[in-house]
Amino acid sequence: MTLAGVVVVLVRTEGPRNAGSVARLCGNFGVELRLVDVDVDLRTKEAWQMAHPCEALLDEAPRFASLADALADAALAVALSGKISGALAGPALDVDRARLLLPAPSERLALVFGNERTGLSLMEAACCARVLRLPTPGPVDSLNLSHAVAVTLTLLAAAGEQSVAPRATMAARAALLSTWEDALQSAGFYQTTTRGEFHPRLQEILQKMDVSERDAALLRDMFRRLGRVDVDRS
Repeated sequence: MTLAGVVVVLVRTEGPRNAGSVARLCGNFGVELRLVDVDVDLRTKEAWQMAHPCEALLDEAPRFASLADALADAALAVALSGKISGALAGPALDVDRARLLLPAPSERLALVFGNERTGLSLMEAACCARVLRLPTPGPVDSLNLSHAVAVTLTLLAAAGEQSVAPRATMAARAALLSTWEDALQSAGFYQTTTRGEFHPRLQEILQKMDVSERDAALLRDMFRRLGRVDVDRS
C-alpha cells in the first residue's frame, strides 16, 4: 500500500547508508523524500547500494537550506524523536494515533527525522505541530534512523487500511478558525488582546486538534450558534 501525500524529511543526516535505506523505503511505500541541510555526498557506492532499486529517489530528492522551507506546503508536520522531552512525556506513536495523522487527498503530511547522532534541535521540533516518539520495549530507547522511518511508515500504512475519514483539509480548518474567531469576537473575548494578536495561538491549538472534515463542519456550526446567542443577549 502506498501513502499518497506523505513526505519523509531528513534533517542534517550524515550517513550515506541510512539515507540510501530511507530512499529505498520511500520507494517501498510510495512517499516523497526531502533533504534539509545535508552536506554529505550521497552519490556514493554505499548510499546507492542501500537505495537500490530507488537510486533516482535519492539522487533527485529536493534539498532545502532550512526545515521551514521544506515544510512550507505541508498541511501537518510531525517530528519523530526519542530525545525531546515533549515527545518522551507524551504517548508513543501507534496505529490509532497514526490514523489521526493521515492527510486529506491532495494535501501533505511531513514526517521529520533528525540527525543520526543528535536528533532534532528544539528549534527544529518547534517547526512541527506534533512531536512523537516510537515505542521501544527493550532497554535501548532509540531506533536507527532508517529503522525509525520504516516503523513510522508501517504504522501509517496499517492505519490507512482502516475505513476512516482523513484529517480536515487546510481550507476546512481555515474556515473553522475564522468562525471560531468570529464567535470569540461576538462574546467580547478580545478585550485584553486583539484578534490579530491572538490568531497565532488559536492557529496553534487548531493544528494540534485531530478533526475530520465532518468534525470541522460540526464545530463551525456550534461556533456560529454560540456567536448568534451572544449577539442576541447583547
